Amino acid sequence: MGVPKFYRWISERYPCLSQVLKEHQIPEFDNLYLDMNGIIHQCSHPNDDDVHFRISEDKIFADIFHYLEVLFRIIKPRKVFFMAVDGVAPRAKMNQQRGRRFRSAKEAEDKIKKALEKGEILPTEARFDSNCITPGTEFMARLHEHLKYFVNMKISTDKSWQGITVYLSGHETPGEGEHKIMEFIRSEKAKPHHDPNTRHCLYGLDADLIMLGLTTHEAHFALLREEVRFGGKKSQRACAPEETTFHLLHLSLMREYIDYEFSPVKDKISFDYDIEKIIDDWILMGFLVGNDFIPHLPHLHINHDALPLLYRTYMAILPELGGYINENGHLNLKRFEKYLTRLSDFDREHFSEVFVDLKWFESKVGNKYLNEAAGIAAEEARNNKQKKRKAQENSLCLAALEKNEDEVVTSKTALEDEPEDDDLFETEFRQYKRTYYMTKMGIEVVSDDFLADQAECYVQAIQWILHYYYHGVQSWSWYYPYHYAPYLSDIRNISELKIQFELGKPFMPFEQLLAVLPAASKDLLPRCYQHLMVSQDSPIIEYYPLDFKTDLNGKQQEWEAVVLIPFIDEKRLLEAMESCNKCLKEEEKQRNVHSACLMYWYDKDAEFQYMSPWPEKFPSIERCHTRFYLEEPHGTQKLYMGNAVPPTKVTFVGDKEQSMWLKEVQGVSEHYQRRKGIIIHETSVVVYAQLLTGNRYQLNQNGQVYLEKQWSKQALPFVYQTVVKDIKAFDSRFSNIKTLDDLFPPGSTAFMLGSPYYGCMGEVQDSRDVMPEGRIRVVFSIPCEPQLDRLIQNQHKYSVKYNPAYILASRLGVSGYLVSRFTGSIFIGRGSKKNPHGDHKANVGLNLKFNKKNEEVPGYTKKVGNEWMYSSAVEQLLAEYLERVPELFSYIAKNSQEDIFYEDDIWPGEDENGAEKVQEIVAWLKAHPVSALSRSSCDLQILDAAIVEKIEEEIEKCKVCCSMSLSAMMNQN
Repeated sequence: MGVPKFYRWISERYPCLSQVLKEHQIPEFDNLYLDMNGIIHQCSHPNDDDVHFRISEDKIFADIFHYLEVLFRIIKPRKVFFMAVDGVAPRAKMNQQRGRRFRSAKEAEDKIKKALEKGEILPTEARFDSNCITPGTEFMARLHEHLKYFVNMKISTDKSWQGITVYLSGHETPGEGEHKIMEFIRSEKAKPHHDPNTRHCLYGLDADLIMLGLTTHEAHFALLREEVRFGGKKSQRACAPEETTFHLLHLSLMREYIDYEFSPVKDKISFDYDIEKIIDDWILMGFLVGNDFIPHLPHLHINHDALPLLYRTYMAILPELGGYINENGHLNLKRFEKYLTRLSDFDREHFSEVFVDLKWFESKVGNKYLNEAAGIAAEEARNNKQKKRKAQENSLCLAALEKNEDEVVTSKTALEDEPEDDDLFETEFRQYKRTYYMTKMGIEVVSDDFLADQAECYVQAIQWILHYYYHGVQSWSWYYPYHYAPYLSDIRNISELKIQFELGKPFMPFEQLLAVLPAASKDLLPRCYQHLMVSQDSPIIEYYPLDFKTDLNGKQQEWEAVVLIPFIDEKRLLEAMESCNKCLKEEEKQRNVHSACLMYWYDKDAEFQYMSPWPEKFPSIERCHTRFYLEEPHGTQKLYMGNAVPPTKVTFVGDKEQSMWLKEVQGVSEHYQRRKGIIIHETSVVVYAQLLTGNRYQLNQNGQVYLEKQWSKQALPFVYQTVVKDIKAFDSRFSNIKTLDDLFPPGSTAFMLGSPYYGCMGEVQDSRDVMPEGRIRVVFSIPCEPQLDRLIQNQHKYSVKYNPAYILASRLGVSGYLVSRFTGSIFIGRGSKKNPHGDHKANVGLNLKFNKKNEEVPGYTKKVGNEWMYSSAVEQLLAEYLERVPELFSYIAKNSQEDIFYEDDIWPGEDENGAEKVQEIVAWLKAHPVSALSRSSCDLQILDAAIVEKIEEEIEKCKVCCSMSLSAMMNQN
């Protein structure tokens, strides 16, 4: 699954979201979940552009095992390791899978054809067909057996795998990998003893895992994925995980970003601001730009700022809605309709831009209307309006015979002042949308019934997706029946829709294979089905076109294009397969089944031999210590609801106590939610506690040392459900300290914390003679402090004086423009402006200021507000420059409007060599000390060099002074 370009947009809008994973900075996680299909694809065909690439199946399996080991070693889950392979998908997903596999087969065929045309010699062995990574194929059956072998081997031989529960949800278990993971998380949350502080880490490549993770509303949830680089030339992905940079995306930070994004609405809505509900609506808005189940709305593209538009519209309309749109996976249709109505203004705004351009084009070619159909419709509307106006005028004339003159004048004035709509724009807009439906969807008449059906289908799709994300599959057989979505302005009258779904049942693996594979991949199916994809007598042959069109539909990349192939008719497909089912071999029948998720754990008492599925490549496990069972019946979908906090009863609370209670609970709740991303739910008990601020050694009357805890004076409130009991903290460093001599042995270092030598370091001396009195002897070194008071008072005397450009210009006899220009960058190109010689340009500016980087050169330039100031050193430098090349200053002064100057224009004489002049200037600038000057941000306060020198002088004086010593007796009582 995925939302195209969503991950890139999120990463650019919220740049701190992705953290490069470093081994010493990995947080602890309880559960690690792997969406396996990304790993399988990456290890089997890392570079589809290389038609010479070949890989053996044992290498694929070994690479997958290695990848799993590395991910496990990186995260080190403490409780659960869940591996989910895509099983049979809902019918809604199959249309996207079908289009992707058809395009993949066609692209592979085209690349091989081009390579052969170039004369390239390709390997004789068959190329890996990535379409085999589909439930029910022989490859997936072998992979499943090898994954079971791998899990048994790791649990039996690796101690780090023995303390956790391992789940393997293979291709035989229905459902997409990431949604099987979500179903597991929902089921765990529904258990009575679920720990709400469970820390989840989900690995996967799909961008919408961000949305899936947020639907859980878990406080500690992070996403792990490989680094994605945007822009530039597409590079081959590194297959080896050791060569891969991994990123960790914390959804708790994403929650804060969303909270900040929508914070402007807090003071505008009349109902409670709830970040959980805001997140739910944010997820809903993400679906409107399209995903694997529905196409994007017309002209609503992520790379054209569709998401900021959706967010702005939401914040504008939310105060009028009276509540939130997405209610835990269920659409509030009335509010959703109001949101779409406000959002539909985008359709008109987009068309108005097109309309202006097309009307200009029409004026050039002499057409009055955008197209003939729109012209006829507009003329008819205009004629009808003229007839209506004429009839009204006639009725006024008749009325004048019966009514007085004042009444007639009033009515006539009202007729003349009647505002006229922009008939042409509205007619053109309707026709523009009609053309879209007629050309894209191939219909002849765009009726009101058709538009109503479009609106209902789209809203039904949004509801299906919401339920899929929040609760699981609502219908296995439902799918969106069009390649394109309707216009926003046509999704109307939806508030009273009755949306119903039938759960149905998932396809069997072979049924999905026949539904999604192209004819080029027919060998992946049992032989008895293959003729259905290639034979002209097949009742479903039209579903397997050898050639097909694609439509970018506003997108930019070919992989985003709509694949225009017919949708599979489920009833016809199953009827065509029925006569072939009896020809299946026994081995094939075993592949065409659904099974449950496998749960493994270590059992030291169990010991048996686990046979290798491929003995020639992988050894058998001689002592296997694994137990497993099927977690739940296959093909079922559960609706999990979280358990509510048990109610509590309060007998009596006074007004003062109640006010204080509410204030404390609200403050703690907001702190946990906003700062820690934790929802603590209903609170029945508050614990007031003083925080531990540190420890202090005390000496008792017997001369023994003991450690006394220091507590803060303020008692703070903590809600009872966040208190962790029975924590034992012990530091072995202090266990052997019993006496004052143990605490301060001779020769140890001590620091003075009293007056007058606070902070001075000293050495503990032999104190046996005073120790019975509870004292020790310490010799402190008293350093000499530099005297900087006078320097601070007179620093203005040593500071660099800066002047504006016009003062330097008047002293040098040039314009302020030249001062400003020469202290920056000046580029001189080769040749002349009319006849340039190449693109090389030399910079002959002094480079003493940098506006774009907001940097200055201390001692030379200084930015005060928006004005640049210059020191006397700049004046001397410009005077020297002016004396060297006065002709350059004169030329630039006369041609101030130019950005780039040319050497032959500055030195036009035949006897003059402009190139040599430029080289001389550049060499002089490089040799001058100014070229080595450092620069700093204009926002920093930098001490001038003269002041730094004075500070250094004072410090040197202090070094000459002898250090003083002081013996001090310190009382420890």
